[in-house]
Amino acid sequence: MSTLSVATIKNTGSGQMVFRDSSNNIVGQLVQVWVNFAGGNVNSFGIRNSNGVSSVTDHGSAEFTVTFSTAFASDSSYACVSQSREDNNGGIGDHNTYYPRTLSYTAAGSIRMRTGTTSAAADNDQIWVVCVGTQ
Repeated sequence: MSTLSVATIKNTGSGQMVFRDSSNNIVGQLVQVWVNFAGGNVNSFGIRNSNGVSSVTDHGSAEFTVTFSTAFASDSSYACVSQSREDNNGGIGDHNTYYPRTLSYTAAGSIRMRTGTTSAAADNDQIWVVCVGTQ
């Protein structure tokens, strides 16, 4: 086994960075898009921190659209995972749940989602989204 110890890894090409095995098969890639935002339950709606996200839109009724800074190649060339929490208090209603919308809400440049508790839609206070794919 070899160990690579460097301060910076730089992509010298124009494509996305990938990891390959000895047979040149892609075995991994870096996360292109992530966002941590408040849905407006306790804290005001807004992005806390992000990479590869140009905006998050609040549609009301616990529905949000995350718009990517760079669109993915198509609506089927990426996958996202999401987690949300109702509030920061850790008490009753502190649920880690996510309610995905239908695929018609997935586009190359954005994804629309709905958050909530185990019983109803809710503007959860902490929402995290991570997406990987081909841009």
